[in-house]
Amino acid sequence: MNARRRSLVLPAIATAAVTATVIAAIVVLGAPRVQRQRKMDRVRVQDLTNIALSVTGYFRRHKALPGDLAALAKEPGYRVARSDPDTGNPYGYQLLDASSYRLCADFATDSAADSADPHDAYTDVTWAHARGHQCFDRNTEKIN
Repeated sequence: MNARRRSLVLPAIATAAVTATVIAAIVVLGAPRVQRQRKMDRVRVQDLTNIALSVTGYFRRHKALPGDLAALAKEPGYRVARSDPDTGNPYGYQLLDASSYRLCADFATDSAADSADPHDAYTDVTWAHARGHQCFDRNTEKIN
């Protein structure tokens, strides 16, 4: 019986070690669902950044803001994501005046939760957002 007990100890220790490692990974990295939400929010920020850069290019070329994202997407050489990659809901774009506009998206996470890692490129404060519907006002006045 003593030899049998010894043969069960190693598998029990290995199982405990694997279980502890998985739990530690979930605590440190977050649950897979949360990781997916963060990834989708990173895509949303990237899409909004690309839209803003495209609006800037459009403004430089036409000396006016595009009327909507569809007009921007029709510009030669512009690839503009017009909708959320996860939900399919359109990104918000609204003209505020001749040189200002607003971009909106729905976020699944709060970017402040990611700001704990100063080396994370996602911590860009330009697109800092809470969870839910968020809008960002942009101005092209300083663009030549």
